[in-house]
Amino acid sequence: MYKHIFVAVGTSLSESALSTAISRARQCNARLTALHIVDQAPWWAIITADSNRGETLDVIDDHARAVVRYASRLIDSAGIDGVARSVTQPLDGTSVGELIAKEAQAAGADLIVLGGEADTGWRHGESRLRDVVCLHARCDVLIAAHAPAPPYAEKEMETIEARFAASLGGAEPRPSHRQSAPRK
Repeated sequence: MYKHIFVAVGTSLSESALSTAISRARQCNARLTALHIVDQAPWWAIITADSNRGETLDVIDDHARAVVRYASRLIDSAGIDGVARSVTQPLDGTSVGELIAKEAQAAGADLIVLGGEADTGWRHGESRLRDVVCLHARCDVLIAAHAPAPPYAEKEMETIEARFAASLGGAEPRPSHRQSAPRK
């Protein structure tokens, strides 16, 4: 029986991981921690290098908040003891997999749940996330089978994806949430 389950959330593959973690937490009457890792330099930041850096950071922050809110709502609606939170990936070379394992250990988790990954062959020498987590984890790791997101999840993510597309250019720049709106 597990007492504290830790689940990584944030990508399209994390929906199945979160559902599996919630189900397993119910079965074991375990606490659940959902973690979203905020990448300060995502792959698409190179594409948006010519755009406003502040707006790019706003999109990253908005995405993190949306992922945490979504995970929190699912945990709350499942009626289990749990929390969703995010941490920022340090720029010291720590990989996402290492950070997941480290955060799970710090939380006292005895099970880490990850979403399934597709082998794209586009890794440029990087290890798969699940391999890195398994290498560094001090507890069991469960890889959830990939399943399509439920319809209610797709609508929420559409807004995030639209903001992301706008940050890549071609759309009117949106006002930053860090600035006050002009007075009328």
